[in-house]
Amino acid sequence: MNRLPLATLALASLFAFAVHAQGLKLPDAKPAEAKQEPSAAPAPGPGPGQEPDPKIIEEIMACLAPGLSEDWKRTWIVIREANRDKTGKERLYVGTFHYATDDSDLKGKWVQPCSQEKIVEGVGKLNAYLPGNQQRWTAATFTFYRDGRFQASYDYTLPKPAAKPAAKPAPKKKQEAAK
Repeated sequence: MNRLPLATLALASLFAFAVHAQGLKLPDAKPAEAKQEPSAAPAPGPGPGQEPDPKIIEEIMACLAPGLSEDWKRTWIVIREANRDKTGKERLYVGTFHYATDDSDLKGKWVQPCSQEKIVEGVGKLNAYLPGNQQRWTAATFTFYRDGRFQASYDYTLPKPAAKPAAKPAPKKKQEAAK
């Protein structure tokens, strides 16, 4: 089954979404002889409050697209913190990947991405666009719709620490019968 048209459609729709999401307007047609003004200072790197770079979203979707069926309606990624070191600076994440062919399907079917690491890396890049106090999420869900829409939701609930096992009671000594 040739999935190139599907991937092309998905990427084109994501690009169309990215242009719409950024609120970019196409410039009015200008005569060829009109001089272009020098561009303003280069845009700063990714940062809080800026729209995410559409290339990041395209990379994530390109990694998911080969595993999607031709009739997919939406696909979603759930990234969860699996472990963190004692300082909380080093964290390990795992992802699950699903798609649905019907809008009412909340469970979905499992989809094999090109690489879980590549998806988590892309999600990490998106993290740079969140304000500092929102970058320490413990779970995130990213939903992509066939029409190019994209949603992200974050959970900040800290995982409960592993319960320490209760102290074992001292073994009971057998009482010897009175002599």
